[in-house]
Amino acid sequence: MKRAALILAGGGGTRLAPLSSDENPKQFLPLFDGRSLLEMTFARVAPLVGNETIFVSTNDRYAQRVAELLPGMPAQNIITEPARRNTAPAIALSCTAIESLLGDCVVSVLASDHYVADEDEFRRVLDVAYRFAESNDYLAAIGIEPTEPNIEFGYLELGETIAPEVLRVARFAEKPSREVAEEFLRAGNYVWNASMFIWRTSVFRRALTTAAPDIANVTRERYDEAPSISIDYALMEKTPRVACVRGDFGWSDVGSFEALRRVGVRV
Repeated sequence: MKRAALILAGGGGTRLAPLSSDENPKQFLPLFDGRSLLEMTFARVAPLVGNETIFVSTNDRYAQRVAELLPGMPAQNIITEPARRNTAPAIALSCTAIESLLGDCVVSVLASDHYVADEDEFRRVLDVAYRFAESNDYLAAIGIEPTEPNIEFGYLELGETIAPEVLRVARFAEKPSREVAEEFLRAGNYVWNASMFIWRTSVFRRALTTAAPDIANVTRERYDEAPSISIDYALMEKTPRVACVRGDFGWSDVGSFEALRRVGVRV
């Protein structure tokens, strides 16, 4: 089955203000020896899927910037949203477009502004998730092995193993208190929710139609009528068949200046 990747690049990058701004958000900044996080995300996933089947979801105002930064990607693979409505409508609109071009395929949904230290391990873990989603009617997630009781991330509680390296997600846990986060680490079956998802487009469409039909039917023409809601709230926390592959590859959401310093960027 054909593989595709969808990179979400429509955010405003406000958490790193004033370094980033709505006019020049985090994913486009040349922070890593002249390379942006968007370029690094594209290069990281390209060996698994190929340039031709990488798509970028972004706001209308950023489409030209995306095209300039990713000349190796077909221009028609930039899927623009006319308004900001959070990740659920953006992913729904994009997966519909991808399925219309490629037919039923396996899509990974990745943020454009995250950092990964061990890219080979990232691709190995993502390949496990692709293979699982290809042959199972699950929505899959990559959960990050926690290195500290972080209270800035949501967590996934993991249940039993359902395939090699794949576990059932028992529940999505909101950002915890410090005390609860420490309990999660001691329990050993909790991982950070990095909102990296993998699914067949047909499985995603059916699940979204059940959980959030108003979002499943979103069109560009009526996009501003869609509710502004994340894919986690709209779908992932509601659907019963969610699986997880644990990942330990030096991930950071680069969500603060301290996080930037941790990955070697001097600001």
